[in-house]
Amino acid sequence: MAAEAIERRHSPRRAKVSATAGKLAAAARLAHIGTNGLGAEDDDLKFFLGLDPIEQSRLIRDGMEAVIVSRIANELLDIPVQSLLASLRLPSSTINRKISQGERLSSSEADRAARTMLIYAQVKDVLEDEKLAAEWLMRPNVQLRGERPLDMLDTQTGFDRVRDMSWTRTASLTLEAYGRAIERRRTHVH
Repeated sequence: MAAEAIERRHSPRRAKVSATAGKLAAAARLAHIGTNGLGAEDDDLKFFLGLDPIEQSRLIRDGMEAVIVSRIANELLDIPVQSLLASLRLPSSTINRKISQGERLSSSEADRAARTMLIYAQVKDVLEDEKLAAEWLMRPNVQLRGERPLDMLDTQTGFDRVRDMSWTRTASLTLEAYGRAIERRRTHVH
């Protein structure tokens, strides 16, 4: 009984130490990103998605490395960079120059990239499949009057609509049905 009481007393301390260590690691990582810009490291996409909205906003305002646009296109969506730039209505010559010269995006450019990452992650969570999430973003959608979800992410209103679509119960069921239909099609084709 005494051992259990001692263990209960020390468990919160372990949790606090662990939480403190996690916060220190995140703070060190955020300091590193402040120097190099988000997008410069391999796991920056995952790191960004794990941050709270306040930290995400700060990173967006600070600007992300322009290379994040090509990483979103290639690693998440598996589309040409030019297609992503067109969908987000970002000037291709400016962004390509920033990518080649290792510059940062402006806050408005970074915001569009962040919207894409956030919606992709949300849809991936619902569909539980990375490829299906990318496909869903690229397909015209009846609820968007035939627009593709990706094409709506250039404005806050469009982002809000796509986000709301993928969070509602009906939309989640529709997304799940979409995933099952694509999977059936894949198994019948192969």
